Amino acid sequence: CYGVFDALASVSFGFVIKMIGRVPIFVLGATINLGVLITLFLWAPSSDNIAVVYVLAALWGIGDAIWQTQINALYGILFPSKEEAAFSNYRLWESMGFIIAFITQACGLCIYPKMIIAIIV
Repeated sequence: CYGVFDALASVSFGFVIKMIGRVPIFVLGATINLGVLITLFLWAPSSDNIAVVYVLAALWGIGDAIWQTQINALYGILFPSKEEAAFSNYRLWESMGFIIAFITQACGLCIYPKMIIAIIV
């Protein structure tokens, strides 16, 4: 569900941006991510509402599609003469986030503090 919506949204938002612009799409991505994080923080999953898991996964995929495609497009526009440095810097900080997530998981940090950090940052 996540991957399907991620792929479909990646293709779709390229066309949508031409009509409504980049800022509303970024606001939509932030709103989706914040909504999913708050839902995950407050929701107590049960076997009765398995559909909610799929809806949250689909929404997370849509939010990820926005960030993964539109950040790269934005960097290409903002730094037309220094694209290599811009993309390298983006990948450096993205990888740093992966390292921090891995280390905090290895140290036993629970998911709730991570979600609070994600909401704040």
